[in-house]
Amino acid sequence: MHRYVLRAVPTPEKSREVARKAITILQDFIEDENLLHDIDLVLTEGCSNVARHAYEKDEDCNRLELTIIITPGEHIVFEIADWGKGLCSKSIDFSMPSPEAVGGRGMFIMSELMDSFEHIVDEGKNIIRLTRKLKEDQWRKK
Repeated sequence: MHRYVLRAVPTPEKSREVARKAITILQDFIEDENLLHDIDLVLTEGCSNVARHAYEKDEDCNRLELTIIITPGEHIVFEIADWGKGLCSKSIDFSMPSPEAVGGRGMFIMSELMDSFEHIVDEGKNIIRLTRKLKEDQWRKK
């Protein structure tokens, strides 16, 4: 098992940078470029949600944390965390919004591209845990 933790102040630019760093790490483990693209989309969406929604004000003390847990031959777990206002898990809408909607597609995209989606609150830490199982041919041969 391999574990990586990436941290940033959640601005749109820094959030995107965290997702890019994650993909750089994952390239050592994942062969499938389409899967890397899907994961990049999911992580970019999840991290940018923290930048847009987690905190009331932009402050240097705000935190975004992305933990990547890789179990080669099995799956990858992503935990996107913040210490902001959090989600109301009863109100998470995983359906695709209407074509006219300006936003609201992120949760749908994340839930469709991952195998599981969990919302966890642990002592003020809000965590979105996403798991993706990989097929044997998606792993990079070492």
